Amino acid sequence: EYNYAYYPVVLPSEAVLTKVVAQLNKMDIYPRRYFYPSLNTLSYLTRKKACPVSENYSLRVLSLPLYVGLLQDEVEQISGIINSCI
Repeated sequence: EYNYAYYPVVLPSEAVLTKVVAQLNKMDIYPRRYFYPSLNTLSYLTRKKACPVSENYSLRVLSLPLYVGLLQDEVEQISGIINSCI
């Protein structure tokens, strides 16, 4: 049974993250950006404060699929795609 788990990774830049997502999508692998945007930047907040660390990480964190049936070959494929983009 799918448990909606994910494995967050921090990439070097948002440009790399975008490239990784595009390459994974080509293989029908769909990571998510669960920590984007940084919460301090939400439009409906009336009092905004700079949170440079959160803002930086929110641009670079990608959540990869993680579930009990994930095969070793799939892990290696995902890892290979990420490494080729870095």
